[in-house]
Amino acid sequence: MLKNSGVEQDYRALTPASAAWEQRGRQVMPIAGSRAIAFHSPYPLTIVRGEGPFLFDADGNRYIDLIGNMYALVHGNAFPPIVEATAAQIAAGTAWPANNGPQIELAELLTARLPAVEQVLFCNSGTEAFSLALNIARGATGRSRFLMAQGGYHGTMWEPNLATKGLPGPTHLSAPYGDTEAFLAVIAEHAQEIAAVFLEPVQGSSGLTLPPAGFLRSVREACARHGILFVLDEVISLRLAEGGQQSRLDFVPDLVMMGKIIGGGFPVGAVGGRAEVLAVVDPIAPRALASGTFSGNPVTMAAGLASMRHLTQGAIDHIDELAAILEQGVHAHARALGLPLHTRRVGSMLACFFYDPGPGAVTGVRPDAALLTRLHFASLVNGLFPTPKAAFATSTVMTPALVEDIVERFGRALRSAVEDT
Repeated sequence: MLKNSGVEQDYRALTPASAAWEQRGRQVMPIAGSRAIAFHSPYPLTIVRGEGPFLFDADGNRYIDLIGNMYALVHGNAFPPIVEATAAQIAAGTAWPANNGPQIELAELLTARLPAVEQVLFCNSGTEAFSLALNIARGATGRSRFLMAQGGYHGTMWEPNLATKGLPGPTHLSAPYGDTEAFLAVIAEHAQEIAAVFLEPVQGSSGLTLPPAGFLRSVREACARHGILFVLDEVISLRLAEGGQQSRLDFVPDLVMMGKIIGGGFPVGAVGGRAEVLAVVDPIAPRALASGTFSGNPVTMAAGLASMRHLTQGAIDHIDELAAILEQGVHAHARALGLPLHTRRVGSMLACFFYDPGPGAVTGVRPDAALLTRLHFASLVNGLFPTPKAAFATSTVMTPALVEDIVERFGRALRSAVEDT
């Protein structure tokens, strides 16, 4: 929290109802909520409604939604086709211990779109998808450990948490994202222990980091040599192309983690891949278990089916173009204020840095942290809802005119953040 911050005081003055909800929530929850990533000092907003590209808080303030529930709401809030599909399914029933049509239809869509996915299993979050993929890999290989990137994030499987000193019996190994030699060295040393390697084609938690040329393929080839399964985490990157980032890279992993947009705003996760690998969960002779009371429930599946059917390549091109307009606009405002803005844009996702982060993964405390805190408060005061680290994502319900409005609001917020020093 900033001391004597004018933009923070403006935020407090604008959001007293959110502050009251925070105080009430603190009595019964450790952070007045269940998502640490959504928390920020002195308190986060309490949202009561979402509609299209807008969010509305407990005080009635309206915000332009610039992150879509951490990249999940690619069609904005309360997207009518999703509302209609889920309302119809809720009226027919929400879950039962039997099969349902929407689950099979969504599986058919995903297997048709994604090159690496011959079959798919559904669960309820990206975190569950990680656990499911790891259990499948352990069942298929008979090994227990896994390798991931430093700073990597696969739901609550966030590498800095796993690397905390003092954790007993760690099963994870890590190496720097994009460092081919380091990954190959870890694989060579621990090959007989590693069941799976988990990597993202765009490492979102480290500032939308892209892999250097040949990195993913070299690690994939090493995995194949040693009988290790390569798991590509496409939870955020499925919005980049109809066939996911794997189709753009012409890259075929053993397993694929999915989530976010395939649930249409409902809790979802999935693991897809080669049929022979997924066969380890066959209930007739299982080597791993895939089950859950709400896994593949028809409401989520109906929502996901509507979401994915409307995420055509044309829609993807639209949100990419909007993000490009946004990127140009934020640079213009930064130049006008003499700020050293650097951005990383991957399709419809944009991350801002007020220093040069270089091409590698961004981890730890950032040198622009104080400015980011002021900018976050100022953005909220100016009716924008980004992440606290100035990350943005466009949605299909946005228009070029709305993005121009966003750019103007960002310019006012940035000026306030700079002047409030």
